[in-house]
This record gives sequence, structure tokens and C-alpha cells, in this order.
Amino acid sequence: MPNFLLIDTSTKCCSVAIAENDIPLIQKIKCDGYDHASLLPTFVDQCLQEKNFTLKNIDAIAISIGPGSYTGLRVGLSFAKALCFANQIPLITISTLEMMTYGMMQLTNNQEGFYIPMIDARRMEVYTATLNEKIEWIEKPTPTIITNEFINEKKINGKIFVGGDGAFKLKSVMLNHEVQIIEELICEAKYLAKKTNQLFSQSNFADLAYSEPVYLKQFAEVI
Repeated sequence: MPNFLLIDTSTKCCSVAIAENDIPLIQKIKCDGYDHASLLPTFVDQCLQEKNFTLKNIDAIAISIGPGSYTGLRVGLSFAKALCFANQIPLITISTLEMMTYGMMQLTNNQEGFYIPMIDARRMEVYTATLNEKIEWIEKPTPTIITNEFINEKKINGKIFVGGDGAFKLKSVMLNHEVQIIEELICEAKYLAKKTNQLFSQSNFADLAYSEPVYLKQFAEVI
């Protein structure tokens, strides 16, 4: 059974997890700053030691590729690439918004409906997308300004779930009874497990030389 090292540095939370197949086994996380560069080596060592693993036990390294914090994404991807190059481990990259959707589904017990993850992008803007319960893209990732017409403009019928550190902006302008805000959702590496296992089984690996973060807006930084 494959073992995966999972990394997320897309927001103020820095997290590292180890998963077997699509099941997270252990995670280390800290959400009170942007000291990701110093936290990553420590978290990786702690996760490996607690599972009695070395990097030789890791079959792939997966990282959320963005959107999110410009600095956080750059630091995380550089670190993941370095581990992959040095240890000849394949790299898997996954949209941060897709990762968040897996988390939202877990927190809602996989309810049917539409999932709208949001990452704060300053002022009333967020990075967002719309996916369904099959994790299919209804609307691709984009920077969006939240207005009181945000939900109406989606033109979707069914229950709507919104989560992430940008979701409060929607709550501040409108809260429709069809919209459930998942306030407890944060970006966590463990939510990469299912998609990582799927991509690994397909040998769908990223190009180590040319993979870049998905910023959506150049030099945008999440505060």
C-alpha cells in the first residue's frame, strides 16, 4: 500500500500529514503565522519519526498548488520539490480549492449539493470556485469580489456549502437559508489524501522542473 507525504502552505496554516492510500495517519499543523519555511522540516521529521518512517517509505509527495498566499505557496512548493529531487520521489500537485472541497465534504458527511471554497484575498475579494459532491468543477478557480448578488449569479439549484477563511465575507452581505457556511473549515494537508491516492494510481505526476504555484493574481498575498 502506498504511503504519501502531504503538504499545505497555502494560507496562514502550515500542515504536514502522512497518509496510507487515502487514509490520513498523522498530521502536524500550526495556524498562527507565516513561519512555514521553519515549520516544514520540523513537521516532516516529526511525522516520519512518529510513524517510524524515513523518506524511503514515501511513495509520493503531494502539495496544494494554490491559489492562496504567494509566499506560502512558493515556500511550500520549493520545499516539496527539493525533497522530491533529493530522494527521487514523484510530486503530485492539487488545487487548494479542490483540497478544501474534500474537507468540506468530510465536515458535512458527504451531503449532495454545491461546494464553494473561499480563500481570503483582501478587502471583499476571495479566491473561489464551485464544485459538486462528485468533486467536479462547476466553475473554475477565479478571484471574485463578494457582493450581495454572489449566490444569485451562480444560477445553481440545490444546497450550497461555503467554507474557508474568506467565507465570512459572504456572511457579512447575505445569508440565504439555502447556504450553509462551514465555519470550522481550515486548510489542512490531510484533505489531500483522497485526491493524492487517485492521482498516484493513475501515475499522474507533476513536472518537477516546470511546476509552479497557481496564484490567479500575480503577487497576491493572503493576510
